[in-house]
Amino acid sequence: MTSARTIGFGLAMALLGTSCDSGRTAGGTVETENLSALVVSTDSIAPSARRMGWYPIVATVRLDSSNFDFDRAGPDGGDLVVEKMDGTPIPFAIHHWDAKERWARVQVRIEGDLLRKGSHFRLRPAINLLALSDSAAVWEWIPGNLQEAWTSVLVDDFEHGDTRTLLPNKSTWYTKKVDSATITNPVLVSAGGGRTGTALRFDFNAPSSWPVYVLMGTTLANHPVNFASLDSIVFWAKGKGILSVSLDHQAVIGGSKTWMHNTLDSNWTRWRVRPQDFDPPGVSGGNLGWESVHDSVTTLSIFASGSGTVMLDDIRFFGMHDDDFR
Repeated sequence: MTSARTIGFGLAMALLGTSCDSGRTAGGTVETENLSALVVSTDSIAPSARRMGWYPIVATVRLDSSNFDFDRAGPDGGDLVVEKMDGTPIPFAIHHWDAKERWARVQVRIEGDLLRKGSHFRLRPAINLLALSDSAAVWEWIPGNLQEAWTSVLVDDFEHGDTRTLLPNKSTWYTKKVDSATITNPVLVSAGGGRTGTALRFDFNAPSSWPVYVLMGTTLANHPVNFASLDSIVFWAKGKGILSVSLDHQAVIGGSKTWMHNTLDSNWTRWRVRPQDFDPPGVSGGNLGWESVHDSVTTLSIFASGSGTVMLDDIRFFGMHDDDFR
């Protein structure tokens, strides 16, 4: 049976905009009706859809200054049109739009004749504001498990027998301690407590007075990652002590980060960390806040203080895509 992880990976590998025929280059633009339009091939998506045995599918198109003229579109993308080459509207939804940074994410529903070999569609600013595509139709009849797989990246579910992540660069989870703190190497254990499969566990002892702490972290990619479209970091955790979640930028001397803190529960609890949940900028620990760090993240860190045990499972970035980490 195909897992949501496999489905999500397959779609990320077939992210739209990777190939165009007739001499077009990846991410190139063509002029249509005096407006800049991005023409996208679906050839790389159709094979994945057939293997999955499920369609329609929803894929994400990334827009930036290299493939789309943001000066031609409205400041919030509200006049964007996604259509077949004959002008037939295609359901789409704007997931993220930043005209100032010239960067956007658009989710597009691919079905019917668009799954045929050689098919294309285009994104362009509207000539007028008559009926635009129905965003409510993007996810119609698509099961929740596929919606999750197609709109998120699974960092790790700890079901694969080692302590490397499931991100494209497959970095190993590492640990760090400060001063008198102690931490065991992370190990895979039976999740228990009502959860199936395995989870990651480490034990620690770190007096709660800052700056004594321990952490478990992983490098996310071989380059800083733009997290502007992040909806949330979601994971399951249990244990004892204070747990902190941090997105770090370690490509500068001393590093910088944005973080949040909460108390662990002895039962499995679903944590959801949104951009607005991170602490405002502060003087301790290099916390510069979300706005200063989110466009160049290199590392995910899980801090702990106090004394106890941490167990983690199913860490996922919603609003991100595997392609961000390649």
